[in-house]
Amino acid sequence: MKYLSFSLFICLTLLSSMTFAQEEEYGLASYYSDDFEGRSTAYGDTYNKDELTCAHKRFPYGTILKVTRLDNKKSVRVKVIDKGPFIKGRVVDLSRRAAEVLGIVGMGSVEVKVEKVGSGNSSPAEEETQVRSTPVETPRSYDEPTPERIATTPAAEPKPVATTPAPTPEKVAERPVETTAKQADPVAAKPTTTTPTVNASKDRFSPVGKDYNPYGLYRIVLEKPDAQTGFGVQVASFTSYENVMQRVADLQAQWFDNILISIEPGEGGKSSYKVILGPFDDQKTAQHYQASLASRYKIRGFVIDLAGLKY
Repeated sequence: MKYLSFSLFICLTLLSSMTFAQEEEYGLASYYSDDFEGRSTAYGDTYNKDELTCAHKRFPYGTILKVTRLDNKKSVRVKVIDKGPFIKGRVVDLSRRAAEVLGIVGMGSVEVKVEKVGSGNSSPAEEETQVRSTPVETPRSYDEPTPERIATTPAAEPKPVATTPAPTPEKVAERPVETTAKQADPVAAKPTTTTPTVNASKDRFSPVGKDYNPYGLYRIVLEKPDAQTGFGVQVASFTSYENVMQRVADLQAQWFDNILISIEPGEGGKSSYKVILGPFDDQKTAQHYQASLASRYKIRGFVIDLAGLKY
């Protein structure tokens, strides 16, 4: 019985490890600008464009990823040394050398498949070209959220998805208005309850940055984190709502989308607004991100514990 339990434990461990190792995702891959050469990443490493490295939001430092282009099956193995990208649709930012292996230099971004293949700290082996016998799966979804790294050309806009318009409710014939009161019918028809049909707007929205104007129509999406944990880098504090909007627009113009707003009670019944970038899982990562903000974007800030915010 002991041998059976031990064998079962080994099997379950191997199965869980295989499942985790086969994690994959689809989206857009871009690459670092040469301006980032020699600067520190969010994990404290020094970026070298000639090494096979990358940035990823979900996989931790040291993870080895295999990135495969979906159009020509070229692939490369890279090591995670930075946090990002922070732009909608993009799942990985590659070093210059990795981008050359995939042949995407000058293209800006391409659709790729990202797989976890290791978790060590050794340099990943390079795969110049790899053709698989099995067909490539259709991308299932795109990771959503602004990059810290800047590609040479913007990502292509996704094609609109055709939708079937909702049926238009029948119009009720209008009755002429009479000047004299009319006796009600002895048997009144029961009113019919109908649900109004709402057609989705076909208007497109574009991020607002340097073109921000205090007056205009803007779409605002408020999202609340599942838990108030982790760390962030506070980059501004205001008592004026208008100034908050302007600061958010300025950050969006620099391709940030990891923007948090903490609305706290202030003096005299007025609200206080803190602009925070994050969140990050631990304080050390947030500190490296703070240093990266200062060196890369000349943005000053300080690390705060999100769990310590009071409302």
